[in-house]
Amino acid sequence: RTQVISAIGVLQEFLSSPVAAQRFAAVRTLSKVVLRFPIAVAPCSVDLEHLINDSNRNVATIAITTLLRTGVEQNVDRLMKSIAGFMTDTSDEFKIVLIDAIKSLCLKFKHRHKTLLAFLSASLREEGGKEYKRAIMNAILEIIEKIPETKETGLEQFCEFIEDCEFPKLSMKILDLLGTEGPKTKHPGRYIRFIFNRVILETASVRSAAVTALARFGAHVPDLTPSIRILLSRCAADDDDEVRDRAVLFLHLLQGKDLSLAQEFFKSEAPANPKRLTASLEAFLQSKMDVPFDVKKHLVEVVEEKKKVADEKSDSKANGGPPRAGVAAPKPEAQNQMYKELLNKYPYFSTLGKLFKSCAPVELTESETEYVVTCVKHIYKEHVVLQFNVTNNMEDQLLENVSVEIETEDPDWAEEKVIAAESIAFGTTGICFVCISRPIEEFKRENFASGTITNVLKFLVKDVENGVAQGVAVEDEYTLEDLEVVESDFMQAVTTIRTMDFKKQWEALTNVQAGKKFSLGLDDLQSAVDAVIDLLGMGACEAMNEVAENARSHGVFMVGKFLSGGKVLPVLCKAGFMLDQRHGVTLKIAIRCPDANISKLLTNSVR
Repeated sequence: RTQVISAIGVLQEFLSSPVAAQRFAAVRTLSKVVLRFPIAVAPCSVDLEHLINDSNRNVATIAITTLLRTGVEQNVDRLMKSIAGFMTDTSDEFKIVLIDAIKSLCLKFKHRHKTLLAFLSASLREEGGKEYKRAIMNAILEIIEKIPETKETGLEQFCEFIEDCEFPKLSMKILDLLGTEGPKTKHPGRYIRFIFNRVILETASVRSAAVTALARFGAHVPDLTPSIRILLSRCAADDDDEVRDRAVLFLHLLQGKDLSLAQEFFKSEAPANPKRLTASLEAFLQSKMDVPFDVKKHLVEVVEEKKKVADEKSDSKANGGPPRAGVAAPKPEAQNQMYKELLNKYPYFSTLGKLFKSCAPVELTESETEYVVTCVKHIYKEHVVLQFNVTNNMEDQLLENVSVEIETEDPDWAEEKVIAAESIAFGTTGICFVCISRPIEEFKRENFASGTITNVLKFLVKDVENGVAQGVAVEDEYTLEDLEVVESDFMQAVTTIRTMDFKKQWEALTNVQAGKKFSLGLDDLQSAVDAVIDLLGMGACEAMNEVAENARSHGVFMVGKFLSGGKVLPVLCKAGFMLDQRHGVTLKIAIRCPDANISKLLTNSVR
């Protein structure tokens, strides 16, 4: 920790250098350091804020993203005001990076969602290209998904956006969201005006989407059904045949008092994706069969269907991949079971012994890149298995023999096995693995921190035209973000221990305690508590992780299970936090474990 703080101190001096190259090198290094040591980088916040107005846009952008990762909850409002001025003279490419960082900040400080959502909403109404608007829209969608109380606010912001949206595909996506989520809100009628305006003012494709959205309200909100029928009857005279056909169909479904048929219609799924159905119909017509087309018998295979890692009709989470947009993530217990089932499909992993823990996915790319990659770390006794979930967003490409080439900073962490994904079509997620071994002969040699792991996505790519792969596969690669295995990855959080039981277990462990006192460089108690719990990977007893409003001090009991030497050891922690106006938050921590070496290791991991 001392060495890191010294290095950060030197970098902090370079932040005020008159040489642009030195400022850029310093801020870029800090942007990487903050991912591992957010608390240690916090004292650089003032210097980073000065760089927001730097003449070099690269320096300013990286400074802001670093600030967003180190920012404390009480500084969010001030930080947003600083960023607002920066956004006006910045290219869309840099804005997209900032939007992603703001989304992460909102998910970290959920109580500040009003301020951050208002900022995203204002950005949505400003000038910008399609990809920039899409990035904002996806950020709001993810916030709505993970913070349920923001749903109505987010939907209202989308309603305002589509009033002046110049991108039909984005309008159609929002209309689909309004039709799906709007009927579930407290006041669904407020969205009807915005949807019907699209029927009057927009292109045929958007009008079709608006008609479908209106029909969804009519099917699920009986009080609105009569009004929806009137609006749909007006759409039946539209100039476009698609709009007319939809309006007539939905009017038929919404007739009478029984809306069960209409509700069932919207719940049902298509027998196949549009590309496969189109290819099947074309093949059927060419064959000139005398029998009627049967969707159960006459569907043909296309490129998108050859990859059977995930059924496109189901959530790719069932196979250990990332969740689809709009689909709630499963609970940790269910997620761990999914990972176990996935790993059991590969005989090699059964030779590694029992799976101890599967960590939360880590993003190795931005969410809007051509290939989106996340990594899940699976912890075994002597190995760490890296599961890379790779999503192909390139419509004209088929990826084959997809793998990740890693390089470890620590030579003790050795690559043992690579399992590639056979092929990944557009819109699907493939999974590849890298198995790494680590020494555990004795504690002095047992290694719990890998250092930096660099990652490069390797694959063969084929061009795709009309759903069919063309030509010869060409080798290509794509650089990913660095990865790191840390001490908290070997810790399982325990949240079921009561305070009384904690005290009994604490007294039972004597002469195995390690303790330390830290100045965290933070000005907010809640942020400090969250950061320490996250760094240790432990669970708080009886909601002790929640800090009372206006509190000047706070204590937390934490419990976990740590994997060391093939054994699972109980770990107990007492953490006391004090807030001082001059010095910020001070942490006093004590950790007890049957192995005194583990107590010391975990105490030093708070850095």
